[in-house]
Amino acid sequence: MNNNRIKNKKMKKINKDPRLSLNPLCEYVVEATASRRNTIIKQSKTPISFITKWYNQAEDILSFYLASIRDEPIVLSVEANRLRKGIYSDDMEKKYAVASADALKSFLQFELTIREKLASYNLEIAVNDNKHKFILSGVQISLRPELILRDSEGKQQLGFLKLYFSKNEPLSKLRGEAMACLTKHYFEQEFGFNFKSESCLVLDVFNGVLYSSPKAYKRVISNITAACNEIVDRWDKVAV
Repeated sequence: MNNNRIKNKKMKKINKDPRLSLNPLCEYVVEATASRRNTIIKQSKTPISFITKWYNQAEDILSFYLASIRDEPIVLSVEANRLRKGIYSDDMEKKYAVASADALKSFLQFELTIREKLASYNLEIAVNDNKHKFILSGVQISLRPELILRDSEGKQQLGFLKLYFSKNEPLSKLRGEAMACLTKHYFEQEFGFNFKSESCLVLDVFNGVLYSSPKAYKRVISNITAACNEIVDRWDKVAV
């Protein structure tokens, strides 16, 4: 038993340099207690080597659905039923599929409203790779949006749409706005895009709420930058 614990400890991956993904970083900035901030750093410092995202199938299905002008809402119902009735190799694989099915069913309640709000855009699936990362005050941030928003002709890039999935933790207005704001800042710094705030969007899939980057853009980025400085200072001090 003790030998196994020692072996597991040795095999634990530790990120030597500060790195966080978009959601936990924005939680750290706008919501987290001192204790929760410590936990966020610890979880980011020692990530699980292989994590299957609970909603990865829903993410793919919704991205393709929203980027298509041909699909009808019935497509999402069909996909949800397929996920529920599928044959899976183990219980966890089935739980992941059912979680995605739940997300699709929840989204269907708000589908018409969301499509109307996005009607002025031509939606395009973002490149699914590791390029959407940048460094802010010494912290590497991962923040890939699922969809790119273009003009009605599909030429000019106007903004983005990031999907947020959590059945039991609705996205707060402050965190949603911070996520949209930081991703907007990323596109400005890395690509020179000057997106309007209303075209920088984060969608809470389970609750059908769209959040956009706030008008007080510089203030939010200042707070996030200060939080990154704090994370860098605390990174080596947090025990793993």
